[in-house]
Amino acid sequence: MPEIIVRKMLERGLREPIDTGGKHAAMLNGMHLSGHTDMLDEQLQHTLAGTGNIPRSKNPIGRIVAHPNISDSMSRIRPLVLAGYEKEAREALPIYLKERVEVAGTPVFSTAPSTPGWIFADTAYMVPPSLAIMGEVKKAQSDLTRTYELLATPSGLIRHVLNASVPEEDSYCKIDVWIDGTAWGRANGWWLAGVVDTLEVMPADDKLLAMFRKSCESLLALQEDGFWRATVDDSYSLIDSSATVMIGYGFVKGWQLGLLDQTYEQAGIRALEYVLRHHFDLRDGTLHHQQKGPLIVNVASPNPRYLSSANPYGQGFLASLYTLVAAGVNVRDMNVRSLDLR
Repeated sequence: MPEIIVRKMLERGLREPIDTGGKHAAMLNGMHLSGHTDMLDEQLQHTLAGTGNIPRSKNPIGRIVAHPNISDSMSRIRPLVLAGYEKEAREALPIYLKERVEVAGTPVFSTAPSTPGWIFADTAYMVPPSLAIMGEVKKAQSDLTRTYELLATPSGLIRHVLNASVPEEDSYCKIDVWIDGTAWGRANGWWLAGVVDTLEVMPADDKLLAMFRKSCESLLALQEDGFWRATVDDSYSLIDSSATVMIGYGFVKGWQLGLLDQTYEQAGIRALEYVLRHHFDLRDGTLHHQQKGPLIVNVASPNPRYLSSANPYGQGFLASLYTLVAAGVNVRDMNVRSLDLR
């Protein structure tokens, strides 16, 4: 029986504005993993009908893919497949592939005029898992490895946003290249979650696996009493509970898939225990102290760098991490690889 505390986490997330596909996908994937299939079906029915608490699109193409946040909308294809909406997923995929825009060999997050050529770490979670479950294995692999090549620091930590349309040698002061060059907590969470959700349905390539393990090793060394910070390698940065549960999810699922050793499962357990002890309200399922909005530190930004509560990012990943650690769910038992629609 799906756990009531997980349902509280998910219901709390649904009460917040879900203004990006990534927030929505985090919630949908959490519903599937935790066995709340009634919630998942209800949400997807709304998505397909264009109703309910889902992101509105200025330029929809079909029922799933939309401009300008084309990668964001792609993130819903994986939950559609998991919930049995194979026909709808098959309709959406060719639309995405036709509308997809690449820069430097990887898809852009948004086709908005304000962000031409910007490569966001978020896209590693939005696109490759959906490509992989639809059988686009080579493209999923390429997207993940190319994202790492563009965004990773020498130690394997993942930076947030690169303007890949501007060669560094042509940059006036480098700011227009690294829109946010910090090792942002959620950027690392997006990368890890994107890799494990992708490799759940396809074999691990040696190159990608080495990249993943390098990121995990560096993140493990930066874990403090169970948590990670909004900028993981900056000790002055605030804690980010959403980054903490996302990275913890990547660690535990990576161990369950045989990609990591048990040290990482234990680190993921510490992450869950820490947020439940210090940042969670049992009464209504709220995860507090999530970093709010994008962390863009190199340029003036309307997105404030402060902490919020109940952001659907954290609510969805908290539900998933709790399910893996405390509800006894092992992703290998779910046999998602059998759903590969190649």
